[in-house]
Amino acid sequence: MQVGFSEDRHPSSTGIGNRLYLQRKKSPAQRKGQSMTAQIDDKVLFEGETYSLVGFTGGDLVTAEQFGMKGVGAITSCWRGYYATYEIADDLLYLREFFVFEENKNYLPIGGVLPKGGGSYSDLDLLIPFTGKIRIAKDFFRDCYVHMGFQHATAYATVVDLTLKDGQVLAVQDRSEEFAARRGEFKKRFESGDPVQGIVEAFSLEFDPE
Repeated sequence: MQVGFSEDRHPSSTGIGNRLYLQRKKSPAQRKGQSMTAQIDDKVLFEGETYSLVGFTGGDLVTAEQFGMKGVGAITSCWRGYYATYEIADDLLYLREFFVFEENKNYLPIGGVLPKGGGSYSDLDLLIPFTGKIRIAKDFFRDCYVHMGFQHATAYATVVDLTLKDGQVLAVQDRSEEFAARRGEFKKRFESGDPVQGIVEAFSLEFDPE
């Protein structure tokens, strides 16, 4: 089954970043229950391994809104209100699992599949007609961990770019050596640079085409 896309765009990283920066300026009492933490990442199953999705460009991946639901940041590690597991099978991109914190607990079927235990969907078989590039990574370096947003590609030993058109993989590029030369780069920039820009970048999964 192929899933279509609505006009809803991926959640704005700039909007999330600015909102979190304003919370960061509040007193500890004002921030109670609104701590900023690292985010649960999407996963991509590729060639028998599980990767973290650390970036994409050119198109949209799945959102709760696409399925008629509204994700809400019920926990500090999931500000989007949802996360997903994809799989590359036979050179095609499929959605296999999806979890959503639905604002009104209105959990709708996804591809005919109902959730198990709240907003947890499994055994999905949706072809995602993504066109663009997806960056996936594994073998995380703990000393590069940033307690904010999504972990950056510069924190992993293995980094791979997948180029897709309408959900089909056209090219696979191993970027591990390039990112090894930049290891820890984002953490250094985040800890010493402009706080607003750091937050925005930490919560953004989009990257510029290269």
